Amino acid sequence: MPVVLMPSSLRRYTAQHPKVTVSGETVSAVLNSLVQQAPEMRGHLFAAGQLRHFVVVSKNGQDIRLLQGLETPVAANDEIRILASIAGG
Repeated sequence: MPVVLMPSSLRRYTAQHPKVTVSGETVSAVLNSLVQQAPEMRGHLFAAGQLRHFVVVSKNGQDIRLLQGLETPVAANDEIRILASIAGG
């Protein structure tokens, strides 16, 4: 199953685990599996059913926006990395 690499800012929703194994054949399905395990994370990743503009997701180091977006196919040995920007002063 694919592994999701969690940014430190979202690890509080995964019991501080830096990696979470979830099912899914597309990036969208993987992220949906992730938020089913940690529902409170949904608002940090999605707005109005779309990935928030400041959340960057990559598959094996490639930005999914340069692939097929949320419909990018995912294999069992792929790594999905979530990069959530943090604003502040």
